[in-house]
Amino acid sequence: MSKRVKSGLAITPAHLKLCDDNLRRANADSRNEFVEKAIEFYAGYLNAEQNPKFFDEMFTSAVQQKMEQVGKSLGTGQYKISVELAKLCHLIAAQMRVTDDQMQRLHQKCSEEVKALGSVPTFEQAYRYQHEGQ
Repeated sequence: MSKRVKSGLAITPAHLKLCDDNLRRANADSRNEFVEKAIEFYAGYLNAEQNPKFFDEMFTSAVQQKMEQVGKSLGTGQYKISVELAKLCHLIAAQMRVTDDQMQRLHQKCSEEVKALGSVPTFEQAYRYQHEGQ
């Protein structure tokens, strides 16, 4: 980091409030850092005609951050669902007596059903199928 030079900067209370209100969003630890980032951003904006990559890099960075957030969120949700599904599988398996042939036919049936529906069947659909004709 470069050594900072102290300078007199006059700023209105409204601009100071904008700075304070947005420190966290700007990922800045201080008002100085916020102002430095704002200057760099605005200078990049003004020089965008000479450097068209400025907005490309800024946009790519923002999209990448959002995608990482979405991926992390989906990964966490998928993990939690997987844990719950594993618990259900173990509970059901502990209570059922199914032959290897029956398990293979069930797997085939479920595979075909998911392909036909384009998604996982609901509990109600599975219940109706299992209790048809009863």
